[in-house]
Amino acid sequence: MATVEGAPAHGAVAHLLPQSYKRMVAEWLEEDTPSFDYGGFVVGEDMSEAKLLGKSEVGPVRKLLLGERVALNTLARCSGIATKSARLLALLRRAGYPNILAGTRKTTPGFRLVEKYGMLVGGVDPHRQDLSTMTMLKDNHIVAAGSITSAVRAAKAAGGFAIKVEVECQSSKEADEAIAAGADVVMLDNFSGEAVKIAAAELKEKWGKGTGDRKAFLVEVSGGLTEENVESYTIKKIYHFTLSPPWSFGLKMIEHRITAFGYAEDTKRLVDLYYEFFHNSHPICLPRPFLTQQLLSGAQGLEAVVAVIHYIGSRYAPWTTSEAYKAKAEHALSTSVHEKTGFRAQALLLFGISLHFCDDFVGARENLDAAINLAFEIGMHLQEFARQYGQGSRVLEESWRRTFWMMLVADQQTSIVRGQIRYLLRDVNATVDLPCEESEYQSGMIPDPATFQDYDVREFSDVEIVFSSFTYLIDIIRIVNSVMRAADQVGGFTDGLVDIADTKLSVWQSLLPVYKREPIREDGKVDEVLYLAHMIMAIATMNVHRPLSALSTVHREEFRTRLVPPKPIHVPPFRPHRRSAHTAKVLKATERQTQLLAISTPFILHSLFTLSIIAGIATVQVLTCKYFLEDKALAVSRDRVRLSIGALKAFAEIWPLGKVVMRDVKMVARETLPAPQTHQSANLDPPEIEFPRDEFSLPIDPMPQLDIFNALVMPNWSTWDWNGPLDPETTFPGL
Repeated sequence: MATVEGAPAHGAVAHLLPQSYKRMVAEWLEEDTPSFDYGGFVVGEDMSEAKLLGKSEVGPVRKLLLGERVALNTLARCSGIATKSARLLALLRRAGYPNILAGTRKTTPGFRLVEKYGMLVGGVDPHRQDLSTMTMLKDNHIVAAGSITSAVRAAKAAGGFAIKVEVECQSSKEADEAIAAGADVVMLDNFSGEAVKIAAAELKEKWGKGTGDRKAFLVEVSGGLTEENVESYTIKKIYHFTLSPPWSFGLKMIEHRITAFGYAEDTKRLVDLYYEFFHNSHPICLPRPFLTQQLLSGAQGLEAVVAVIHYIGSRYAPWTTSEAYKAKAEHALSTSVHEKTGFRAQALLLFGISLHFCDDFVGARENLDAAINLAFEIGMHLQEFARQYGQGSRVLEESWRRTFWMMLVADQQTSIVRGQIRYLLRDVNATVDLPCEESEYQSGMIPDPATFQDYDVREFSDVEIVFSSFTYLIDIIRIVNSVMRAADQVGGFTDGLVDIADTKLSVWQSLLPVYKREPIREDGKVDEVLYLAHMIMAIATMNVHRPLSALSTVHREEFRTRLVPPKPIHVPPFRPHRRSAHTAKVLKATERQTQLLAISTPFILHSLFTLSIIAGIATVQVLTCKYFLEDKALAVSRDRVRLSIGALKAFAEIWPLGKVVMRDVKMVARETLPAPQTHQSANLDPPEIEFPRDEFSLPIDPMPQLDIFNALVMPNWSTWDWNGPLDPETTFPGL
């Protein structure tokens, strides 16, 4: 083999290889291409040539020639890897970096031995030989464990002291938590060069050996490193760099094909984040494999959808700013303004939802209205649209159905929380078929769709028919629509209307199949669509009964909480003899919300529409603490308030509206709740008792053993002061 730039594969590195290398290579070749008989294959160790040695040089010429070509191609690949590895290492050394450059474990299937050998020849260390040599915790592992701390502790307990634990970190905050939890290696993933230098310096300053040997750990940098930028990452505080495969020659063609749609490797992780954190609770886009198929086939009209996916994914990505992706999404939508397609309607809908929870209500409404108007224009509200524009794909047909129904959900939820009981889709009689189950959608095995004609007579069937979770969500949305429409027609809420609404909600609850009464799937995971349906059921029940209960809104709540609209409709005067029943149902709804929030899953995985629901119910929980409870019941109810604020805090870390809502709910709580009981004398003057204003700013960690479902005791209504401080007028928070 001729010596060219880089490092040829020769005997100088033979000592790095195991003695069984020849046997391992032979086994690899036999396994990779079993139709060939290679005998004892080895690469010649002479710098000027490579030889293919067989068991015997006498044999069928065809086999020998076929084996020779595979051997030469393999050798060329190995040499190329060695060349590139040596070049990258030389760049780091010239920049003054004295530590380790490691190669990824993610090698080409079937070529691990060859590619590992090439890296060794080029002077690059193996990152880890296989999964058993070190435990690496990625974002999906952390989500499953609940936190970085929990994941590290679990890994340490499973692997013992001999197995190192590495944590893939997307921010300095995550790296800080990983080190505190005992991680041996923190990987700063996809940081810019400047961000790496700052983060590494801060971590070494806080945790390094120079500060008293508080923690022994290594800093690793990975993601986005190339020959062009690797020198900008150079800093001695980093122990080693990890490079993704530098030999992805065969992948380049595919990457370029996808790049035309903005789906290149640098945005792949944003798509990952979209499908991990957002898609399951708003499942309208094509499932990931089918979206990729559409992109590779050159499908038209997907540019705006992909741009919006990138933007939403960037909201969950701590290593990048979302503003650049927002601008790209806006540009993609503006340049496709003349397109009349379902994909454009889908992109407008998703962008409108994201803007709403970015606290941009004007922009959100503009995009949602544009999506709805386009849907009417192209006929998405009609049954035949899905089949006509489904391109013969049942998965695409299902995506069109889901897109329209999610428009209905978004139109209602974003309107009512802003005090608007009239909205575009409230009175529309759509004929769209019903969505299928999530598992069917993800697998592509789409059954014939059901209709509302089937659903509305389900109670008369001899055998219980189970509809999809999305169908039950649509139905609870229909119920809320009917209540809003009736209240609008009569000019307010009457006792009769409350009874009708209560009946509809009770029917929805009672006719749920056994497997749909809790939003947990058979595999133990949360059914996010059904979870949203149950949350809407809770807030709807609360708001139907709250106007006639003893928990109607006080002035402070109305003034402070932005998600509580200013009295959209009139309600009848209170009737004390019915207050007990209505108040009991309000309290039951708050209890149901607590049960839902206590389900063991990260809050951030839930639908964004639960944000306003949590805020609305939290204000009622605050009033419950103030006016009804004492002693143990008060402590339990305060825990419920903390749980709600903890959920809002999770949303606030990603979505700006969450910060606004959390701040407002905290303010309502501080200004409404009395100071907790202390052992101080009751004769002390009020100024001598410190008010705990920071109580609702503390982080929470609700434990499963905490009893926050019981201990609420109904007041003695016969002794209740009906002329007390409660305002007899009400609002509809977060329906």
